[in-house]
Amino acid sequence: MAIDIEALRRKHEQLNGGGTTSNNSDFLNKFYQIPEGSNAVRILPGKDDDHEFYAETKIHRVTGPDGNTKNYHCRKVHGEACPLCDLYYGLWKTGKKEDEDLARQIKPRARYYMNILDRNSGDVKILSVGVILFKKIIAAMLDEDFGDITDLSDGHDFKIIKEMEGQWPKYDQSAPRPKSSPAGSKAEVASAMDSLHDIHSLVKLEDYEEYKKVVAALTGLPELSNPNGPDEDVSDGDYLSKLQS
Repeated sequence: MAIDIEALRRKHEQLNGGGTTSNNSDFLNKFYQIPEGSNAVRILPGKDDDHEFYAETKIHRVTGPDGNTKNYHCRKVHGEACPLCDLYYGLWKTGKKEDEDLARQIKPRARYYMNILDRNSGDVKILSVGVILFKKIIAAMLDEDFGDITDLSDGHDFKIIKEMEGQWPKYDQSAPRPKSSPAGSKAEVASAMDSLHDIHSLVKLEDYEEYKKVVAALTGLPELSNPNGPDEDVSDGDYLSKLQS
């Protein structure tokens, strides 16, 4: 599959400028849990020319009164009105510390999903990463010394080096392996490509009304009645002001 270098370049420039949680063990087992230390993986290409090797979203992490946390995919990044984004911006405008704390909690954070071949187990897993690690992957693909690291015959394995700094992971030393290599034998490659997960289906937007209920629960205020419906994007609009008006 040919990689659109210009699209990657635009994504890299954008990054520099700048899922719903499930208790189902089968679902969670699809994801690659990055162990501390050095870990070799092979990032796999999309299944065809119509599919990028990654899926992109932003996630609001919301902790409810019961202490349970749920992920909500940001509607705004997918071109839809997002009450959680409007609440996020509105909270920063109140000047209250408790509102700033809530804003930090629900801040939309970028996530990128891709299929990888775990060199340790040989399994095809879903790798979920944030901006820092994704930028390293994109930068490598734009580097002429590496090129398309997802190429099945002449790509590069990627070493994810995870170091803990307090409670936070760091991936500063992560990089592709210098030497190119095939992803595996013909049979292994065929098996891996047949085992690709549908990463694009992971981005599921909740209904607009559901997001309004979440906002109401977080603020303790009644739900916003929007006569214009979900097509009205409250741009930077202070959702709190609308709720309180």
